[in-house]
Amino acid sequence: MIYQVLQNIKPETRGTDDYFAATFDGKLDSNYFFFNYGVVCEIEADDLDQVFQIGNIGPQEKINRVADRMHSVSVGDVIRVKGDVSSSVVVASFGFKKIGEVA
Repeated sequence: MIYQVLQNIKPETRGTDDYFAATFDGKLDSNYFFFNYGVVCEIEADDLDQVFQIGNIGPQEKINRVADRMHSVSVGDVIRVKGDVSSSVVVASFGFKKIGEVA
């Protein structure tokens, strides 16, 4: 399956409360996501855990970068099945959760 990884592509938002909530707690506000995130790569994987693993340690041939800059997959990033926006989840401190989910 092909997954897309979305990351904050607007460096000017770093340092805001919404940025810290997303990157430290995995609490991603839907409006903040909509205006600040973009697709940085596509990863061929079997499931979300494998996307996380490949996005951190490879193999690189499973990663198709579509943006100039991309960091390893981490808390606050969004993963979704390509073509299925409703499948979007946030990488949380432990596991994954829907965008806007508090706990």
